[in-house]
Amino acid sequence: MSSLPDIPVFVRVVELGSFTAAADALEISKAAVSKYVGRLEDALGARLLQRTTRRLTLTEAGEAFYRRSAAALEEIDDATREVASLSGAPRGVLRISAPVYLGTTRIAPLIAPFRAAHPEVSLDIEFSDRHVDLVRERFDVAIRISQLGDSSLVARKLAPCPQLVCASPAYLKRRGTPKTPAELRDHDCLIYGLDRAPHEWKLRPPKGRWIAVNVRGPLRTNNDHALKQAAIDGLGLRQFPLFFIEAELADGRLVEVLPRCESPQLAIWAVYPARRHLQPKVRAIVDFLAERLAHVRETGRTA
Repeated sequence: MSSLPDIPVFVRVVELGSFTAAADALEISKAAVSKYVGRLEDALGARLLQRTTRRLTLTEAGEAFYRRSAAALEEIDDATREVASLSGAPRGVLRISAPVYLGTTRIAPLIAPFRAAHPEVSLDIEFSDRHVDLVRERFDVAIRISQLGDSSLVARKLAPCPQLVCASPAYLKRRGTPKTPAELRDHDCLIYGLDRAPHEWKLRPPKGRWIAVNVRGPLRTNNDHALKQAAIDGLGLRQFPLFFIEAELADGRLVEVLPRCESPQLAIWAVYPARRHLQPKVRAIVDFLAERLAHVRETGRTA
């Protein structure tokens, strides 16, 4: 145990390839480095390094001792970082990706309160409906609305996100109101190109099984704002997340269709790359959003 302080010095000599380089890195004298390594060899009763005027080489004993010692020091460093990640204050730049409408209506109003709680964290937010590659593009966390499949990402559910089918009163007056999911096949439906199966809508009647309906219509686009405007203008029906059309339902520009049928329930998720030690800034934003969005009722409205 008395040799423990000498081991990091020995490891640094091996990593840097010389006593001089290790002395510079450790900010001690070359003589002190030589003393630490010599003391360690004496304690072990084995020669660890062969020294010549031109190079250092590990002996067989030195190779074995270095391999185990370096691994042990790495474990100690990991343990130190883990404790620091749990107790350290969140700080630094936090890169976030969030959908445009959810981001501007739900996330943006929370920026100031989050900054007040964590003043050492600065935010770099991209509002975009594309699915970013968190690892390749170096985002810390993404907010997504979906039914998550298998993924290498860590995901935490922040809030429910109900869906419903709706249309404008003008469309329903012109084409009639569907009474069953099957009748959607005879209607104009607005297609969201980013859905996993854009032309397949799923609905479940009361006490019934899920029904997959193949739909078609006059518009397919990857922009949900364009789809909402098309629905308001009477071009067809669309299955929307409730939070996205609350205002239009309230003022009558859109009307719920098939209200007794259940649509697939989405959720709002925070996703981030799987890391051994979660950074304090990521933990801070995920916990903050989970708390602030936790009061979303089953209707999807924020309490």
